Amino acid sequence: MKTVWRILRIVLYTLLIVVAGAIGALVVLTKTERGRDNLAGIISRLASNDDRKITVSGIDGIWSGALSVDHVVLEDREGAWLVARKVAVDWSPLALLSKSFSADRIAAERIELARLPVAGTQQPAPSGTTTLPVSIDIKQIDLPEIALGQQLAGSGIAELAAKGSVKADAAPLAV
Repeated sequence: MKTVWRILRIVLYTLLIVVAGAIGALVVLTKTERGRDNLAGIISRLASNDDRKITVSGIDGIWSGALSVDHVVLEDREGAWLVARKVAVDWSPLALLSKSFSADRIAAERIELARLPVAGTQQPAPSGTTTLPVSIDIKQIDLPEIALGQQLAGSGIAELAAKGSVKADAAPLAV
């Protein structure tokens, strides 16, 4: 019986050390500048593939509900086609636990859309229905500067602005 308690105690201590290590790693990844830079690199690598490259830089306020990102750059085989500068998301991270993305406001100081992206070499998913992984509720979208490149604007650069909101349930969508 003594041996069982001893093994149980060792397992419990090991589990506590693993949990403490995971919490420590999370704090380092989100609370220090170097950690946030590493996290931005991880996000960029996970979101990129052979046909597209996504670069995220300057992440701050991950758990506070006031997320900000300095730059988001979307690239394809021909280079950058979209740049978002000074992106801010006032959101509720805890809402994700109930499979819901809820944001009071999403804003970007400037969006530069040079052109439409080039089609990738990967096979498209078969058409039919798809389901959103979470419900979405964005109360306010504020994009005061959207610059469209010459390929989209026709001649010169077009400057636009957009405001709005989005609400979508996690229900099947016909594609």
